Amino acid sequence: MQSQQSSYYYQMVKDQLVLWNGMNVEQRRNSYEEVALKRDNFSKEVEVEPVQLGQVSGEWLIPHRMTSDGIIIHLHGGAFAVGNALTYRAIGSHLAEHAKCKVLMLNYRLCPEHPFPAALMDVVNTFKLLKEQHGQQKIALSGDSAGGNLAITATLYLQQHQLPIPDALGLMSPWTDLTMTNTTHQTKALIDPYFPNSERLIAFAKIYAHDKDLKDPLISPQYASFKNFPPVMTHVGEFEALLDDAEKFHQKAIADGVSSQLEIYPSMWHVWQHFVGLMPEATQSIQTMGQFLALHVH
Repeated sequence: MQSQQSSYYYQMVKDQLVLWNGMNVEQRRNSYEEVALKRDNFSKEVEVEPVQLGQVSGEWLIPHRMTSDGIIIHLHGGAFAVGNALTYRAIGSHLAEHAKCKVLMLNYRLCPEHPFPAALMDVVNTFKLLKEQHGQQKIALSGDSAGGNLAITATLYLQQHQLPIPDALGLMSPWTDLTMTNTTHQTKALIDPYFPNSERLIAFAKIYAHDKDLKDPLISPQYASFKNFPPVMTHVGEFEALLDDAEKFHQKAIADGVSSQLEIYPSMWHVWQHFVGLMPEATQSIQTMGQFLALHVH
């Protein structure tokens, strides 16, 4: 049962998607920024500081009440094609506030201009750079939707190359199977406001993978092994077409011996955390995720 606020925002998302469906990628990128600024639910307990790390820009979100020198790198969603630090600043700033540590919002390269593995390597190289700069400080990765994919695949890449891996992963509605074969794409279609059908996701998956196999574990981590992975928490909505993506990742992680927690939020949709500070279910998710990540980076 949705709360009064969540019913209002659920309808808002449905209306917004009608507009976005008629836009090209560049128009949608601009609209994402306009919507985020209009919503204006950024945490007031956080300072924003632009940063350049190697070839990648981003912004530090620094809480006024910081109790740790640990770092969370948050990787935004947007189907690998839209979104940036500003459009996901609400999630990142409230995450910084509740984790009480710095959050780096990363402007990784987007497709179609930069298909796989550009975004993945931006995350990997940024993680390596921060490890070099900050010595023994603990670093976690968090991400929503496509950003959740990147959090997992960057960890896989680092592991495969015998490099240090993140101390924890925090995932929100992660997109883990770009082959789009999971059944909740059909069973949740009538109630998922973002993905009433799979057409957009199928198109973006092909654009991102370019000429690579969609079953490559660095593209669709659902097909990977997660042995020796760090602790992970995953939040997903009951109404999501990507519900199976989260559940199957969690089940496989557990089977591989990972400390994995999965929370399914009743009546919630894809990345409802955008409405943190405006809607109790979104605020609860970010608080819980922040507390989990804080345990592992403090």
